[in-house]
Amino acid sequence: MKSFASKVFAFFVFALLCAAAFPTAALARPTIKFHVEHVYLYEAGEAEIVGYFENTGDQGAFVKWMDLDLTLIADNGQQMWSDAGIRHYVDDIYVNPQEYVEYTYYVQNPDIPEYHGKYRFRFHTNTHWEKAAG
Repeated sequence: MKSFASKVFAFFVFALLCAAAFPTAALARPTIKFHVEHVYLYEAGEAEIVGYFENTGDQGAFVKWMDLDLTLIADNGQQMWSDAGIRHYVDDIYVNPQEYVEYTYYVQNPDIPEYHGKYRFRFHTNTHWEKAAG
């Protein structure tokens, strides 16, 4: 019985060492996030969102859609406009691992002001991707 217990213990130690040595093989997957670089306001009701999709994972994937929470803040600190959960569907943009793809799109909302002064923006994005196109 002692021999069997020592073999089980040795196997358990070996399995732990293997799991510690090769953790990335089990976690290989894409990790894609949209980053906003700038927001342009040209006319009332429309904002141009300029940014990029970055894949920090170790597999490529296709971007399907993203949600954007966006807040525009005037130079004097007053909030000009804010909206959460702005969904934007993307036409299967492929992002290779450890690379990025530039992307620009437009948000339309009648409450977006026309503004030509200095302003800041805050954002949060949730990007949905899949490994297959279509």
